[in-house]
Amino acid sequence: MKTIYKTMSKIGIACVVLFLLLSVNACKDDTAMFEFEDGIPTIRYVRVPDENVSDSLLTSAFLGNSIAIIGENMKSVSEIWFNDQKAVLNTSFMTDEVIIVSVPQGIPEHVTDKIYFVNSSKQDTVSHGFNVLVPPPAVVAMECEYVPEGEIAVLKGNYFLSTATQDHPVVVFSPNIEATEIVSYSLTDIQVVVPAGATEGPVSVQSRYGTARSTFHFRDTRGMITNYDADYPIVNSWGRTGRLENDPAFALSGNYLKLSGSFAEPTEWSAASENDGLSHYWGNENGHTDAIFDGNPEEMVMKFEAYVPNRWSAVGLSFIFAATGTTNGPLYEDAKPRGIWMPWRNTGAYQTDGWVTVAIPLSEFKYNGAGSSLNVLPEAFDNLNIFLANRGLVYVGTASDPVILMDNLRIVPQ
Repeated sequence: MKTIYKTMSKIGIACVVLFLLLSVNACKDDTAMFEFEDGIPTIRYVRVPDENVSDSLLTSAFLGNSIAIIGENMKSVSEIWFNDQKAVLNTSFMTDEVIIVSVPQGIPEHVTDKIYFVNSSKQDTVSHGFNVLVPPPAVVAMECEYVPEGEIAVLKGNYFLSTATQDHPVVVFSPNIEATEIVSYSLTDIQVVVPAGATEGPVSVQSRYGTARSTFHFRDTRGMITNYDADYPIVNSWGRTGRLENDPAFALSGNYLKLSGSFAEPTEWSAASENDGLSHYWGNENGHTDAIFDGNPEEMVMKFEAYVPNRWSAVGLSFIFAATGTTNGPLYEDAKPRGIWMPWRNTGAYQTDGWVTVAIPLSEFKYNGAGSSLNVLPEAFDNLNIFLANRGLVYVGTASDPVILMDNLRIVPQ
């Protein structure tokens, strides 16, 4: 420690010199100017790469974090390894006393809790004790939030790793029921069989680096507008009850909404017939006196499960909120803000192999009929009209006969 404090002022100056060098040489070919030196480095300590924070010594850092390694003869270093992961060494961030480097993003397989410095001759290696921290799992989404018991659910996220005692991550459903069958997993996906007794609520994932719980809920009923069944029914206004089906070959659970259209030559104004491609949910006819959900729209997201069994490559599905009493007028008021779901836009076509959960933040309900941003949200959220129709939309697409099945329409916190 005595050596550290004696060299602190000197190193503080070295950091300033380093940043000055970076500024002066920013437009030059620094790699060509840099020359490695002979010998071996002496490592003093590691700190935050900010000369204004003099007492920020580090003994560990997370994947991807930048650190400043302080020592002597640092220009003799040609490679840096964190455990078994090689770092990217940029000579623009090196002086004889400081190296600024980022901890590699790769997760080490052989953990030694050391940084290794290989000198320019490749003949000598110096080590320094340092812990690489791996974040706990991040449970971001579920491919489908409504999966029956005994079937496979797919979790999406990051840092899905085995635990210290099991060769796979541990998945726990509400109410504290551990899944006993992990079908497969990668760093970003887990396929898990939904265990008996799993109910509505968050899902937790445990790895050897910690445990995290999802913000989404499995089988979420918070903010449920309708699931088209008796427990969350819909008065599908103006008698469009024919859009509700329950074919066992497609059903997720009970009834679902079916929207469809035929677009042989799609244009900016193509629309499905109102009998096939339109659904109304008017709050006052479904037991609401004000908005059909509670919460700040900027902090909420619309979710629903969707099954698209046919190729869909034209016409967007619009979701238009409006005030009580507006009936279907907003469908044709193209300046009204709306959300438009067009999953085919970037890929050319869209089709699903079963049910998936769709999430559209209400902050994205800001587009006019042509798909241009109005930068305003709907004035009211009392009624909801859903229509498979273009209203001047420039993303025309290609010929298709889409069928869109929907279930569990809800507004939940992001």
